[in-house]
Amino acid sequence: MAGYRGFFALGTTLALAAMAAPAAAQSAEDAPLIALVNKFVEAERQYDQKQIAALITDDYAEVSPLGELDLHDAFLGFYAPDKKREVPATTLSAPLVRRYGDSASIITTISFQRPGPDGQPRTASIRVGFLAVKTKDGWKLASAQYTPERPKAPAAPAAPAAPAK
Repeated sequence: MAGYRGFFALGTTLALAAMAAPAAAQSAEDAPLIALVNKFVEAERQYDQKQIAALITDDYAEVSPLGELDLHDAFLGFYAPDKKREVPATTLSAPLVRRYGDSASIITTISFQRPGPDGQPRTASIRVGFLAVKTKDGWKLASAQYTPERPKAPAAPAAPAAPAK
């Protein structure tokens, strides 16, 4: 799991600024849910266990990009201050919010730059689905699932020009 946490940590920087514009496209009643995701991602980026704990339910569960299930306490353990590491800038884009009474799903994409095989930066993206529930204390995240997006294929080389006749 340490590799996953490092991979995910790369994908969580500058989330608040990145989601500000897409949030405007959502309805006003979705704003608290988008703000919740922003706060959560920023707390992960800062390795702020106390803030993360305040934003999740006591039975929080997360499925990593590797398909591993992490329950509440194990999940919080990844954000201990002694495990803090540098993370590159990220963007969160196109949040899609669906409400179902006292629950809601929020789907977004986290993108970040990382070195490619040739050493040049390339964009990697993870699609994230969050489940939020309304509690007596307001909205909290109950679960998240991270699915890596396949890298975009390189552009096909141009076809050779036809010989002149």
